[in-house]
Amino acid sequence: MIGAAFRALLALCALGLCSAAHGRTYVLALGNDVGQPQEVELRFARRDAERFAQVLRQVGGVRPTDVVFVGDGGADEARAALANLTERLAREGNAQDAALVVYYSGHADAVGLHLGRTTLTYETLRAAVRDAPAAVRVLIIDGCRSGGATRVKGAAPAEPFDLALDDKLAVEGLAVMTSSAAGEDSHESDRLGGSFFTHHLIAALLGAGDHNADGDVTLTEAYTYAYHHTLQASGRTARLQHPTYHYDLKGRGDFVLARPAHADGLGQLVLAHPVRHLIWLDDAQGPLAAEVVPDRPYAAVSLAPGRYFVQARHPEHYTEYTVRLGRADRADLARVKGQRVAYARLVRKGGAVRSAHGLLLLAGSRLPVLHGRAMAPEAVLGYTLDLPWLTLGLRGRYAQGADTVDGLDLTERTVGLGLTAEHVFDVTGWLSLGLGLLAEGAWTRQRLTGEVRDGQALIFGALGSAEVPLWGGLGLRLEGGPVTHVFPAATVDNGAQTGTALASRVTGQAALGVTWRF
Repeated sequence: MIGAAFRALLALCALGLCSAAHGRTYVLALGNDVGQPQEVELRFARRDAERFAQVLRQVGGVRPTDVVFVGDGGADEARAALANLTERLAREGNAQDAALVVYYSGHADAVGLHLGRTTLTYETLRAAVRDAPAAVRVLIIDGCRSGGATRVKGAAPAEPFDLALDDKLAVEGLAVMTSSAAGEDSHESDRLGGSFFTHHLIAALLGAGDHNADGDVTLTEAYTYAYHHTLQASGRTARLQHPTYHYDLKGRGDFVLARPAHADGLGQLVLAHPVRHLIWLDDAQGPLAAEVVPDRPYAAVSLAPGRYFVQARHPEHYTEYTVRLGRADRADLARVKGQRVAYARLVRKGGAVRSAHGLLLLAGSRLPVLHGRAMAPEAVLGYTLDLPWLTLGLRGRYAQGADTVDGLDLTERTVGLGLTAEHVFDVTGWLSLGLGLLAEGAWTRQRLTGEVRDGQALIFGALGSAEVPLWGGLGLRLEGGPVTHVFPAATVDNGAQTGTALASRVTGQAALGVTWRF
């Protein structure tokens, strides 16, 4: 939980009162997919480090020559890279105006970072970061772990991974951010193509974390966004993941880590609603470029020029957009024509919603079972359950009609209870076609000049349907098809009834009405 002091700090930052920019930022990005012999090899640790370094070049104002990347190197390579960067800071930088950011993604335990088969201890890392000649030093450690769609690092429980700062590190100008709390796992995701924590941290830097809409993303804003969305994402795994943050930038305000609104060579995508947005490069089959959940309307994220497919996930529907961004373009989704994909369509498209409930009310008629009889109007009230591959229904039917038989008045009432199963095809954005089966039990009461006769029937048939969405959850539905009635009929010999036998008649039915899905 974020403490009261941290919330107060965030409130100040939201007012724009505590951000502090620095003239030059140096970055060391370490990524290693390989850990100790007993640890499962990761898939995305190196990629996360490369992506983090790239984003700071794009939106952090970091010069390409000031970024050092070490991929799949050992502890010696990491120490040498940090020492060389520290020497450059002393030689080129202004200690009162420079910043150092050190990022790591890979295996770790209570002793240190597992860089291949070697270990870089926290003691060594602390000393190097503490002594760097920079006004602000930021250490970000993402201990991603592995196994299946979400891999958990390590084959066996280990001593808790705790990076709480001691007095030796409690110096002015230092911030430490970790992907998980002591004793917790960090996770990486096949769907995201990276770790939960780094994925959401990068989304924050691209603009999703710009809480006060000033065009800058501070350390506090980046951590707050990454914390909440990492916790939410890890809620789908066996163990929750709580990122931690130690803030000690006394007298300097908050450090601006990225300026997405001022990035050269990028375009901006304005997200009209504070809902989850999935952004794919090129089309829905392309790589996932970002998953963003802004905390305010009209938040902007910076993206490289290109064509993007965007899916805004509202609680009850998707809206899908295709957007082309150029350098320095600003595309507002509120001004882009999107395609709304609602309710059952959302289910059938494989969205996060796995089922949708609905009601239907139809009016129609069906052909009479006996020739010469009039068609009777009927009403149908039903419930539907939409699943990814099948729509199931439970419905009740009431029909009432009047006719004249041999000069005598006949009234007939029928009550039916039926089940339906349909497979639905979403043909266009405004038309869905269904094909399925209907099974029903029906009870009929006839009155003929005071005589009352009751009968039963089993009804089976094919069901075809067409639906057009209207607004909200409402839709217009037309259905129909052939049905077979199986019922007991009297057997007659020489004009006298001798018994009953099952008979069948093929008729047809059609109905029109509305559906409402919720």
